Amino acid sequence: MTDRGQLDFLDLISIASFVIALQNLDLNVTQEDAQALQKALSEKTDLLLNEIHRHLEEQDFKLSNIETLLKEISNGSK
Repeated sequence: MTDRGQLDFLDLISIASFVIALQNLDLNVTQEDAQALQKALSEKTDLLLNEIHRHLEEQDFKLSNIETLLKEISNGSK
């Protein structure tokens, strides 16, 4: 401050810097929230994909058994 109680240029820069720092803090919190949400979504997606993969493997096994039985029936009836 100047002798007359007025803000000088350095004071104004300090205030502007403080305001910008507060805005950046808010943005950083928002980025952390977004990253946490993205991580949770990724984990749920992995869980669903693993469940789908397991189910498809079971389906493949059942279809292979059905195919084998049909071949045995077809070979026995000829």
